Amino acid sequence: MKCLLAVHLHEGAEDLVEQAAAWAGRMRAKLDLAYVDEYNYDLMLIDDPSVRTVLDHQWASVRQRQRERLDELVASLPESVRGIGIALEGRPAAEIVAAAADHDLLLVGTHGRTGIGHLLLGSVAERVVRTAKTPVLVLRVETGS
Repeated sequence: MKCLLAVHLHEGAEDLVEQAAAWAGRMRAKLDLAYVDEYNYDLMLIDDPSVRTVLDHQWASVRQRQRERLDELVASLPESVRGIGIALEGRPAAEIVAAAADHDLLLVGTHGRTGIGHLLLGSVAERVVRTAKTPVLVLRVETGS
């Protein structure tokens, strides 16, 4: 059995990864982690070649740090459930749903926002649940507040 966890790379990611690893362990499944970078960077929008060079270098550095953080999270998984890290680019819900196509279960975290917070920030988890063909398990992400 293969599971896929959609994960952010922020400081609270460890708790979500731990929850997902526990679920994967119960199911004797491998757990892959997927991160989606939703920020599109288009060099062609910059006219000055020297500025493009600097920005391209900076963007490559950001992507490298993202990959390293994803690798850290994968390495934190117990070996019995450890899968691979998948770095994606694009619209988060669509990329997550597409990546889950060859998995048996998709795990996503949610902060459980309601009201204006949900309206303004939207919910990737909600879009994933509505569009995924793979079964989805929603995990509650605890916040400090």
